[in-house]
Amino acid sequence: MRIISYSSIILIAISIFSCTKQKSTLFQMVPSNESGITFNNKIIETDSFNILTSEYIFNGGGVAIGDFNNDELPDIFFSGNQVNNKLYLNLGDFKFKDVSKESGIEAIAQWNTGVALADINNDGNLDMYVCSAMLNSDEAKKNILFVHQGLNENGVPIFKNLAKQYGIEESGNSMGATFFDYNKDGLLDLYVLNNVDIHILPTNYRKKITDGTALSNDKLYKNNGDGTFTNATVEAGITIEGFGLGLSISDLNYDGWPDIYVSNDYLTNDLLYINNQDGTFSNQIASRIKHQSKFSMGNDISDFNNDGYLDIVTLDMLGETNRRLKTTLSGHKYTEYILNERFGYENQHTRNMLQKGNGNNIPYSEIGLLAGVSKTDWSWSPLFADMDNDGYQDLMITNGFPRDITDLDFGDFKFNVSRYLSPAQILDSIPKIKIPNYAYKNNRNNGFTDVSNEWGIGIPSFSNGAAFADLDNDGDLDYIINNINDEASIFENTTDTSDEKHNYLSIALNNTSSNTLKDGAKIVVRLNDGTFQYKEYHTYRGYMSTVEDIFHFGLGDATKVKSIEVLWPDNKYQKLTDIESNQRIILEAKNAKTVKNNSLVFPYVPKQEKPIFREVSKDIGVTFLHEEKDIIDYNIQRTLPHKLTQNGPFTTAGDLNGDGHQDFIVASSAGMSPQLFFQNAQGHFTQKPLFTDEENKKYEEESIALFDLDNDGDLDMYLVSGSNEFELDSNYYNHRLLTNDGNGNFILTTDKMPLVKTSGSIVAITDYDHDGYVDLFVGGRTPFSKFPNPDKSLILKNEKGILKDVTDNIAQDLRQIGMVTDAVWADVDLDGNEDLVIVGEFMPITIYKNNLTRFSKIENTGVDSLFGWWESITKTDVDNDGDIDFIIGNLGMNNFYNPTTERPVNLIAKDFDNNGTLDPVMFAYFKESFENPTYKSFPVNFWGDLNGQSPIFRAKYNSFKAYSRATITNLFSNEELQNSTKLTANYDKSIVLLNEGD
Repeated sequence: MRIISYSSIILIAISIFSCTKQKSTLFQMVPSNESGITFNNKIIETDSFNILTSEYIFNGGGVAIGDFNNDELPDIFFSGNQVNNKLYLNLGDFKFKDVSKESGIEAIAQWNTGVALADINNDGNLDMYVCSAMLNSDEAKKNILFVHQGLNENGVPIFKNLAKQYGIEESGNSMGATFFDYNKDGLLDLYVLNNVDIHILPTNYRKKITDGTALSNDKLYKNNGDGTFTNATVEAGITIEGFGLGLSISDLNYDGWPDIYVSNDYLTNDLLYINNQDGTFSNQIASRIKHQSKFSMGNDISDFNNDGYLDIVTLDMLGETNRRLKTTLSGHKYTEYILNERFGYENQHTRNMLQKGNGNNIPYSEIGLLAGVSKTDWSWSPLFADMDNDGYQDLMITNGFPRDITDLDFGDFKFNVSRYLSPAQILDSIPKIKIPNYAYKNNRNNGFTDVSNEWGIGIPSFSNGAAFADLDNDGDLDYIINNINDEASIFENTTDTSDEKHNYLSIALNNTSSNTLKDGAKIVVRLNDGTFQYKEYHTYRGYMSTVEDIFHFGLGDATKVKSIEVLWPDNKYQKLTDIESNQRIILEAKNAKTVKNNSLVFPYVPKQEKPIFREVSKDIGVTFLHEEKDIIDYNIQRTLPHKLTQNGPFTTAGDLNGDGHQDFIVASSAGMSPQLFFQNAQGHFTQKPLFTDEENKKYEEESIALFDLDNDGDLDMYLVSGSNEFELDSNYYNHRLLTNDGNGNFILTTDKMPLVKTSGSIVAITDYDHDGYVDLFVGGRTPFSKFPNPDKSLILKNEKGILKDVTDNIAQDLRQIGMVTDAVWADVDLDGNEDLVIVGEFMPITIYKNNLTRFSKIENTGVDSLFGWWESITKTDVDNDGDIDFIIGNLGMNNFYNPTTERPVNLIAKDFDNNGTLDPVMFAYFKESFENPTYKSFPVNFWGDLNGQSPIFRAKYNSFKAYSRATITNLFSNEELQNSTKLTANYDKSIVLLNEGD
């Protein structure tokens, strides 16, 4: 057998002060005594103002890059919290001049956060909208519009705050803002991201406020075209509350209109406002994005995999190392799923999310775990940018928080003794964890590789806002970071002088009639090898920050660009061909032309394929909705890796009433009846319950086989009972057999089969012994409260219409083969006999050869060493060579554990406390800590979950930090491990298994 693999969906730290240029790294930090940039967002806590009184004290400030003096060199603005803002003019060669006081942008006595740039009055100079927050005074929280007044005699740009005159003096505790033309009237409007610092727990469930009245509601200001703005928030449908931290604008549904993505902290969900093209927006997050970050921070939007579809990244707080995981998370809370449904919230998860765009109005595929970017600790700014000019955008992430209030040991300490200590003593007890930022190189297969140290970024810091720009105009992107309690980081990119130098193209847009008409421009660069890159013009990116307003394209080895196509916001189009690389070009809007159908001449979006299938359910009378009782499995076994009570519904088809038309049956959950759907000659279906009595409705069917039991020409039915919601010895695990009267009426019979009581998963049918009667394999999953022990599997031989259990006679070792999830009969060796292929959880792919009178397990199949979470198997001749191949579904690579042969997932289970319930503990490989990044096997379960499973675990450790050192060898004694169940999983990919006939 040969395997073709597919995924199932598609870090030596040094002090920040001791950095010197490292020629071996892509980035080299430029020290402040060379650059002149000494900005330090220093925050000093007091007894009355600290992390305990204000959780957002360390949310930090932003960076804005723009050419404020029009000398064609990008300048740098830093927003300050307790310190004044700073503006540095670029003198060239990484030398900067502080002109903050002279320019009038310091904003003394204000706590500034996000910064957006735009030429608001179309005078050719960049203006700044600076957000304010945190301070109690409404006056101090008013946002600032710094309008450029021109250059003074020293060539310094002078700014004046005209926010009040423009009508955008918002005071909603703003975290960011962006200018964009939401109604396509040629004027830049303003979206303000608000996050009210309230004194109620923002994680407490309550009814979602969706009418625009929430204190934390964002604001949308419409540009009136006369130097004023009007608050259009409610009329535009921006009415859903949120603790906003991230904001991006992009045309996410490719209709030519700008949409809005807002990432919200705490309980409040992220928002995806789709532009309705009539001045209003609709939040479509629930239908387009199925997994959200829970504590969403910054976000960014770009096409990272060069497929023409925009992708979205949001950041969260999940630690990368085992120590961080075990000291900041106490356990999983299934009740949150229940409360989300009750209060109308979408489900959220504490990790970074990478949403891969699929186009065609298909929901995004969340691939953060698969891509390797899900765990970057307390993170703030994500930025997609091609840092090594290889043609693929990399991902840069800042993180850090000076007071680790998520440390669970501190939480316990504070709860127990805070009443006896002063605020200063409590503050001194909070851990300080300085963690490096992350750089991820795009590996071109929908994933990234951590190159933080290799690129010189992995320096411990407390970093927030960040931006990229070509500060020295050398054709690569430099990286600028706003740090707390450290000087800002200026990283020079050395790609242009490296041994692996790549080519680039830099493109600037110019619209002499209206500089506002660049926002939302779309551009595609095509190379001669058929590849292309697509980008949109939006400069507010990541977190609180604005990047340089250029399009930067890494070209790899390409020395020429085949074509550049630009679609301006007014739908005018222009195209250039045969452009030399390694230059900056300026595209003028006046050279663009009006076109009738831009989709024909600007095919940057892959073809919107016509669907192969069309849903016709209602048209043909199928309106059935499967209902499932929400059983909380974790109340029985707290350390289960997943639920066992919601596996259905199973569906199978056949001519149930002998009229020549295909009918089908849908299995039921406990408390319901399976439903029969009979098809008529016109292709319409009539629904009928299989059972009407209450007793037979109490079962839950995991699988159904339709077969002719007695060779009377009609289809009979075998029902596999299962799920884990009944007590161990419950009769509702009894399997049932029903015979057909020929007209689709089914009669329950007990005298034609033995008593089969097992929590089953699958039934597969074939005539394995060629006697003319169909036989059955029935797979067992796991008994109630006994995971991961397997329940009974069996072979039922059909002896002239009577089923008999012959397992012990012909395949004794099959009885307890494992937690079976699927099986198929197939003639693997082409000897004319149907062999049995079985897959399951923590199982290898197992093949039993059919010797007619006995079954023997085939060894050395090439796949018997692949232990996975196999879920499904289908047989087919994939390569058309005349033998049977298999497509086998596994957990997939988009998972938390990423097991391999060298780093498997191990599962230990035993009734350690002798209470009748099995205690499963799963182990996986994680980096131990930032100090020791060696991979070791640690418990997957958090301490809270383990303690909930059994009190014996609580006695082994006295703190979360102590538990973070738990391994198999010190969690269990040798005596405890005796007679325990030990399982392993070392493979997570779905596969195509090719039969090579040997």
